[in-house]
Amino acid sequence: MEADEQNPSSFKTSVALKEVPYGHPFYGLEGSNNIVLLTTERYKEYPMLIQGYGAGAAVTAAGVFANIMSIANI
Repeated sequence: MEADEQNPSSFKTSVALKEVPYGHPFYGLEGSNNIVLLTTERYKEYPMLIQGYGAGAAVTAAGVFANIMSIANI
């Protein structure tokens, strides 16, 4: 069944923790690096891989704290 562009609830996505085998693009992920693998109708056989450096724990925590302070000052 294809997603209906007029009905966003028909789109499907998932996020999960899974064990990946050696050789998988996610296998060597370490530190604050991020990887997103997009599998779509167009990228079914060869999913699109987006990989790059993440902010790291300290920068992420500072950003979350700044957002909380911003919300608290509303």
